[in-house]
Amino acid sequence: MFARILSYFYSNPCHQCDRTDIYSNRFGICKSCIRLNFHLQKKAMESARLCPICSQNQDSEGDCEFCSSRFVFFDRVLSLRFRLGRERKLLQACKFQNERILSSYFALDFLRILRAFKSPPDGIILLPSKDLDHDRTYHPAKPLANRLSKRWKIPIINAVHKLSKEKQSGKNYHDRFLHAKKAFVLTKKDRSMRGLHILIIDDVFTTGASINEVARMILAAGAERVSCMVLLSNEGD
Repeated sequence: MFARILSYFYSNPCHQCDRTDIYSNRFGICKSCIRLNFHLQKKAMESARLCPICSQNQDSEGDCEFCSSRFVFFDRVLSLRFRLGRERKLLQACKFQNERILSSYFALDFLRILRAFKSPPDGIILLPSKDLDHDRTYHPAKPLANRLSKRWKIPIINAVHKLSKEKQSGKNYHDRFLHAKKAFVLTKKDRSMRGLHILIIDDVFTTGASINEVARMILAAGAERVSCMVLLSNEGD
């Protein structure tokens, strides 16, 4: 009842259909659209052929093009959702139109992915994602990281700093990996990572350049293993 009263005074229409309900006020997406999105995601994932390491969609059987073409420094990348058209638009609104409420939407259904972990990691690192040009000082995956941190009782570690002000978007495949080599630096001492299982969380997996480079740095700092998680992965229809 209290939530309904709040929704009357603080209405926030759904970013997909403009309807307003308790869900749209909390997540930016109404209940009907959340159900529809989850149904489309489930259907797409069931019909896809995914690499067991990077979770990228493989067009044909055989070795994964990503994993077989370079050194891979993470154990696995887990994706909450495919990058379907509607999900892609929602993430763009969250990142570039300052629709911060949508970051809570992308943290939904996180319990499903926990089954992939036999034991929880020792710490979480959010890949830096600030964009002062668009007045974005938050990370789209922060609500997800907060929920995982609370669920597993592990810390979110501020161990990575982005040096470069350049963006990965707009660069070609080769230049993304070259840029990632000089874009990040660890801010923690080596011993803080020694023997740990670290989970890196980012908003989207495009070429994997940033995640792979940061995973390499964490392993070089003494971590035992690195897993990764992204909000969106794989191009879809």
